[in-house]
Amino acid sequence: MLRPFYVAGCVLWCLALVVYAAAPPVESEEVKAAQALIESMGDRDWAVRDKAERRLAGLGMAALPVLRRAATHPDPEIRRRVWRLLPGLEQAVLMTPKRYTFTVVDRPFADVIDALKKATGYRIENNAGTLTNPPGPDGRIHPGERKFSYQFKDLTYWQIMDQITLDTRLYTQHNWGDDIVRLYQGGVLPPHIGYSDGIRYAATNFQTYRNVDLSRPADTLPAGGRSESLTLNLSLWAEPHMPFLGVDAPRLEVARDDRRASMLPILSPDEALNAAGGGRWVSRRYSSGGYKQPTVQVSVNLSAPSPGARKLASVKGVVPVTLLIGQRPVVLTEDIQNAKDLKKDIEGVEFHIQNFKTLPNNQVQVQFTVNNKANAGDYNFLNTIYQRIELFDDKGTKLQNYGSSWGGGPLGMMNLTMTFGQFGAAKMGNPAKFVYHHWSTMTHDVAFELKDLPLP
Repeated sequence: MLRPFYVAGCVLWCLALVVYAAAPPVESEEVKAAQALIESMGDRDWAVRDKAERRLAGLGMAALPVLRRAATHPDPEIRRRVWRLLPGLEQAVLMTPKRYTFTVVDRPFADVIDALKKATGYRIENNAGTLTNPPGPDGRIHPGERKFSYQFKDLTYWQIMDQITLDTRLYTQHNWGDDIVRLYQGGVLPPHIGYSDGIRYAATNFQTYRNVDLSRPADTLPAGGRSESLTLNLSLWAEPHMPFLGVDAPRLEVARDDRRASMLPILSPDEALNAAGGGRWVSRRYSSGGYKQPTVQVSVNLSAPSPGARKLASVKGVVPVTLLIGQRPVVLTEDIQNAKDLKKDIEGVEFHIQNFKTLPNNQVQVQFTVNNKANAGDYNFLNTIYQRIELFDDKGTKLQNYGSSWGGGPLGMMNLTMTFGQFGAAKMGNPAKFVYHHWSTMTHDVAFELKDLPLP
């Protein structure tokens, strides 16, 4: 009875040996060192194995190609340690932002944006119009369009965009439900910003709350019944290709005023238990419902500063976020107008197209049901399904989503009606391709650190 499984196991084992042995040799010194450490992770001495694993982790992404090959190593102890190292390094690859280098010399603003679009591949629109020259040293504004010169070298998208918006006093607007970055007049760059793994963060404001307990005599209460709390609000911006799907409560590692007194919040026993994994949790919980969004806001609870303190000298922690790292389009039908009663199953999600209707205002409606049979209790999926559906005309132009209505059904099922139409004054072709986007997600801790924030 066991013979077929034994034979199959032997075949898989031999294949693993072949894959590992057939990998082409690489001559770099870093790779050679990593290969030697791989073998040391199979040493009979536990201390040698542990030291080799730590050194491989210290090599970071330089060790990643060798670790990927060693995932099929014949030694089970080596494979176990390799698979323990791989997820963190693979995530580091995803979160390492691309850096861009390009030069613009004495060109109008439209050319600056064109160069940025070409470098990044992002869709960026200038809705600020023609930029004129600022007042000169004599106070006069010289006629003509303003020209710009930049030499960007090895900078991330947000570093470049912040330099441009600082010079032009424009601001970015992302919340139109698409992947276009729009620039508008009237912006200022926040003074307290930072960058972490391609994500930009900034301090938004402080809020303070004071309370006096009048329900009991003051001499029977701690601090005479007086209490004070302080909240620091932060905003985070993702790169356009990797938007947020959710955010959780920040964890604090350091919070200190300019008199070196701790401003870490005093935790309840339950909160202290949650904080045992590292850092201090604030008491507030967050959820975005899984919606795709370019920016999120969080609040960090702090203790009151010491008497006479003027600044939050240092605050450091992490914000756990969920990111959309991949979107795979799946065509439900090439001809939506003749797809009535069509059913299609995509990895456990069943779509049933019920009706297509043309509206008198140059818009169309698609009625369909979605049944998440693979994970019926995933409410985030149902909440975000309208962000995953697109309709294209017969010319390949994406139509604007003008809203949706829905009704519930059995657990995991939703009845939807989505309305589509043309973008602006563009002429709409014949609606044709109906597309669903399968999402790949990842959780990540965004590290932040800010210094010298003025206290209220």
